[in-house]
Amino acid sequence: FRELIEILAISRNQKLPQPGEESQILELLIQRDGEFQELMKLAVDQGKIYHEMQLLEKVVEKRDSDIQQLQKQLKEAEHILATAVYQAKEKLKSIEKARKG
Repeated sequence: FRELIEILAISRNQKLPQPGEESQILELLIQRDGEFQELMKLAVDQGKIYHEMQLLEKVVEKRDSDIQQLQKQLKEAEHILATAVYQAKEKLKSIEKARKG
């Protein structure tokens, strides 16, 4: 935009502007403005997508935390069950000894 404005300023300072030059510059400015508007729309869309990604990352982190907590509880349950099974086997052994005795 700056270059186009400089060219426009230079052409106005010239005593004999070339025919059609100002209209070409104006058309170029309009074209650049359209490109700029498209880029701004794209930037807004990308900002929305980035915001959605951040929200999804928070959901994923929460789910990961939930999964880790469940894994911890399962390990604790596994340990309790393993201990109970071991104690039950020991009790069965002592019952068998008592019957034999």
